[in-house]
Amino acid sequence: MNIRSRAHGEEGAAAVEFALIVGVLAMLIFGMLQFGLAFFQLQNLRAATREGARVGAVDGTAQNMRDRVQNASGLPSSAPLGSSVYLKTRIGTGSPVTFAGAATDKPCDPATGTPPDSVIAGIDLRTAPAGIQNIFTVDIPFLPSIDLRSAVVEGEFRCEI
Repeated sequence: MNIRSRAHGEEGAAAVEFALIVGVLAMLIFGMLQFGLAFFQLQNLRAATREGARVGAVDGTAQNMRDRVQNASGLPSSAPLGSSVYLKTRIGTGSPVTFAGAATDKPCDPATGTPPDSVIAGIDLRTAPAGIQNIFTVDIPFLPSIDLRSAVVEGEFRCEI
């Protein structure tokens, strides 16, 4: 048996090896893309909450803060964050307390008694609209889903009044 006849038996080996590997490679690539998009959106929402907290820290109202979080989130107005945006205040190093004021109340206003040291704006991803929640569930075939909805999305700024 010569070398030439032995080589003819391996002509399709590279194609078969590629066919076996391409599924795993595609799964990895698309999984990384989906996770990257979810992480990018999570960072956008974190930046939006920092913007909302900044507005509250410089004499903004509760409604101004919510509007700023929505606008800075980069989400379309057809996907409002609504009641998933929450506001808190903190005095000293204590635990944050929910800010239950009216939409026109200012969280850092000294006229309301003891003003807080900082204001916090956050988004509860578990109560966000379904379209937003879907962004934070990464589904990769043959692997369990990765749920990023429990991530903390908050921004905190010191009151500047």
